[in-house]
Amino acid sequence: MIAEDIAQQAMLKIMARVSTFDPSKDALAWSMTIAVNEYRSYRRKLGNRAGSQVAASIEPVNDDTPEAIATQDDLRAAARAVLGQLRAQDREVLVAAIYDGLRPPLAGAAFRKRLQRALAHTRLIWKRHYGDDRHG
Repeated sequence: MIAEDIAQQAMLKIMARVSTFDPSKDALAWSMTIAVNEYRSYRRKLGNRAGSQVAASIEPVNDDTPEAIATQDDLRAAARAVLGQLRAQDREVLVAAIYDGLRPPLAGAAFRKRLQRALAHTRLIWKRHYGDDRHG
């Protein structure tokens, strides 16, 4: 349950920050960095709570464990499902922003506005399917 919450928060942060992604970098490494930071942030929050037994029960992430692999697979499947429900023009803009893809023939300001709308649609679809249980 905790892993699903962390994965959901990570996905929301990835989508919120997609406009800051440097296309010359590896997208998977970038997104996994955000996910790991979300995990560390969650551990810090729990560690700061006095007498938290949950914090002590969470083990550090090991990418080779069956649980970690299953969590990564679940997150990828969820992302694909959400992206698959976007309008074609929203997917086009997101792909162009994340990767060094072919940009639609738009002025810079129009592209940024369309990207903003695509991210908003992505968040709405995500929340509709997976909820929004952000705690702060």
